[in-house]
Amino acid sequence: MVLIHEEEGIRAADQAAALVEGRAKTEYVGNTRVISVRLPKDLSVQIQALATKSGKTRNATIATLLQVGIEEVRARLEPETIQELDEIEAEIQAHFFDN
Repeated sequence: MVLIHEEEGIRAADQAAALVEGRAKTEYVGNTRVISVRLPKDLSVQIQALATKSGKTRNATIATLLQVGIEEVRARLEPETIQELDEIEAEIQAHFFDN
């Protein structure tokens, strides 16, 4: 979720749609990690179309779409599963900072 004010936020999907339609701007500031993935051609074409329409890079578009997907999946998980994921994420974060 993207926070607008302390208590007010918008869903990542709403932010992504606003980016594609040119109604919003975004800038990522923070640490990044390079990963490589293989995508089906039709998905790659859809990503490129969204990137072109929004004026963003493919990388920024993919990062936004992943944020949307993760937010949507987490919204449908049981609290216990979210807690487990949070613990796994903390372990992974600690490992990243060790390297």
